[in-house]
Amino acid sequence: MNARQSPREHVRQACARYGSVDVVRRCAALLRGADPAGEEEFLRMLGFRGELDWLLKEPNPYWARVWAARALRYCWDDLAVAAVLDGLNDQAWRVVEHCAVVSGDRELADAAPTLVALTDHPVPRVRAAAARAMASVAEREHVPALLRLADDPDANVRTATERALAVLGDRLDLSPDDLAHYDR
Repeated sequence: MNARQSPREHVRQACARYGSVDVVRRCAALLRGADPAGEEEFLRMLGFRGELDWLLKEPNPYWARVWAARALRYCWDDLAVAAVLDGLNDQAWRVVEHCAVVSGDRELADAAPTLVALTDHPVPRVRAAAARAMASVAEREHVPALLRLADDPDANVRTATERALAVLGDRLDLSPDDLAHYDR
């Protein structure tokens, strides 16, 4: 394993070693809060380079959940859907951010209501991830929440929202004039 490999490459190698279904199963378990003790080799395959003791000693050992959620971007089975949807409500914003990305990448329509709620999240990276994911899963009733992000104080959130609105408009056949008629 090369420390300079991309996350995608790390996960590809983990899938080659363990099998993709086992990788997804283990990631879903970690994402749901399974004890990372005993998973050091697996986490290293996913690219984790720190000390496992550090993961275990934190008052909120969320890093294993972050690595698990991130891995699900590159290896997928529907058995992880519930874990990803639950992860959208995690206490750690980094877990929420990755679960939002996975929700959009995997077009998890059931994530839409939670993604709407995440448009009010205090962390800009989470709001931006929610906006990007909504491009893939939102329906017309979710448009007002996305439109409110167009005026977000964070430039990255506004950029993500602009792109998401363009994709969503195409996907739902909404013209800019149609979008202008929604209440924010």
